[in-house]
Amino acid sequence: MSDNTIFIIEDYDIDYEIIKKEMEENGILNEIKRFKTAEKAVEKLEKGEKPSIILLDIMLPKMDGFGFLKIAKEKDLLDGVRVIVLTKKEEDKNRIDSFKLGAVGYMNKPFDIYDFISIVRSNAK
Repeated sequence: MSDNTIFIIEDYDIDYEIIKKEMEENGILNEIKRFKTAEKAVEKLEKGEKPSIILLDIMLPKMDGFGFLKIAKEKDLLDGVRVIVLTKKEEDKNRIDSFKLGAVGYMNKPFDIYDFISIVRSNAK
């Protein structure tokens, strides 16, 4: 069962700070756990932590966001967890691959703040 925590998997400090600030300013006060690597997030999921939502960057060091989605799907770690991809990669193939691997949303950075807040609110508990 998932809780109302939000995992943010983002290695770039400025992007993380913007996401966190916008969520707070718009009344999304869920507990946030940040991971700079996909591997650390996988470890937490394997230990049984289940956030309500994961905001996932694709371009990460070592394991990228697609690698994270593949492993999480193979190990059935995302049951009840919604994943929204936030990325600078605009290719349609990346969007399609994200949805095939279980993502429920895909937003290009820089994103429209109103669209971002709307998608987070509609997917977070």
